[in-house]
Amino acid sequence: MQKRKFVIDPGSKFLSVYGDALMYRQPNVAVIRRGRTTEVLAYGDEALAMKTLPDHAVLVRPVSQGVVRQPDVLAAVLRKIFEKLIPVTMFKAVELYVPVPSGLGMVERENVEKAVAGGGYRDVTLIESVMSFLPRTDGGDTMVADFGGGVTDMGVINSEGIVTACTVDIAGDAVDEKIRNVLLQNKNFKIDASAAERVKLAIGSLYTVDTSSVSVIGQDILDLRNKNFEITATQIAPAIHFCYSRIMDILETLMMSLPKPKQDEVRMNGLYIAGGGAAMNGLTDYLQRGLHIPVYMDKDPETAILRYTARLISEPKYASVLKLTGK
Repeated sequence: MQKRKFVIDPGSKFLSVYGDALMYRQPNVAVIRRGRTTEVLAYGDEALAMKTLPDHAVLVRPVSQGVVRQPDVLAAVLRKIFEKLIPVTMFKAVELYVPVPSGLGMVERENVEKAVAGGGYRDVTLIESVMSFLPRTDGGDTMVADFGGGVTDMGVINSEGIVTACTVDIAGDAVDEKIRNVLLQNKNFKIDASAAERVKLAIGSLYTVDTSSVSVIGQDILDLRNKNFEITATQIAPAIHFCYSRIMDILETLMMSLPKPKQDEVRMNGLYIAGGGAAMNGLTDYLQRGLHIPVYMDKDPETAILRYTARLISEPKYASVLKLTGK
């Protein structure tokens, strides 16, 4: 029986399906109605585009901070996606591989498996996302970091598996929240999470001399009126630096916890970064200056983990390490 392999990434921001010449990526949000079963009325861009919700319907995000909070919703969404993209046939077996944060607990892992298997296919294998970087390295001790929306997963890996790893909830959502707080405290200006995300993507920077700006609508809390404000990169710089400096401190701690020979090898092999948060303007230079090691970013960081995982599960030379890391 011919086997088809797909990578399913149920991230906090996006739900992605990759493999077999397929790349599907949608916001991980759904409009549902609960009854005896969970009915998905819309998901992804279609859900976000709805001006008003149908009666008894709610807008939900099934994944937050890297954890599947509502397995039934995610399973229902995946069933719809699989019916459209990967329909069940008698002659093609399907294997699903799911990159997950290394810090997920047993119950959280079970929720991921339950949700993905609930989509219709039972052959599900979880892989720590830090190990997905292996095809990008030469197999020696190398530091890696996946900057996601809900969590940042980081560690040191080699051809035998994970040397050390940790997951922290300092990621894209935390940066957005910090931007909102900085503008509220310093400018008496209130914006919602989606506006903070747009500001971050437009002018977020780790360069101290960045003079870019963007216009955004929000509420002046002094007169409670909605206004159009011009936000500069300098104004949100404290929020950006606060979050990324903490991540850099953790990366340095991970490296310093290694035996001296492994530290030396990591300093030589460097740090590989991926994920949407890796695209922050100036991040590569910022990490190189702070950690004093080479830093390499994928040309398309948002889809890097999908592509790395696809290589990990398809290339025969990784079969042995895949057996050790897949759970």
